[in-house]
Amino acid sequence: MNNDYDILTKDDLLNVFPFGRTKLNQLLQAGILPVIKIGRDYLTNKTLIDEWFSENIGKELYY
Repeated sequence: MNNDYDILTKDDLLNVFPFGRTKLNQLLQAGILPVIKIGRDYLTNKTLIDEWFSENIGKELYY
């Protein structure tokens, strides 16, 4: 399987980011992170997260 399509869940994102569930929920609800919301679930992949990091280096993000 191509790693570009490895799906990351909300729980996976908690392992990616150096902050807790509350901050992650705020970022998800504000639409800041590159995710797809399906019902109550948020899905993304590593490629999208890597691109998001690259595009936002040096920025201060508000929600």
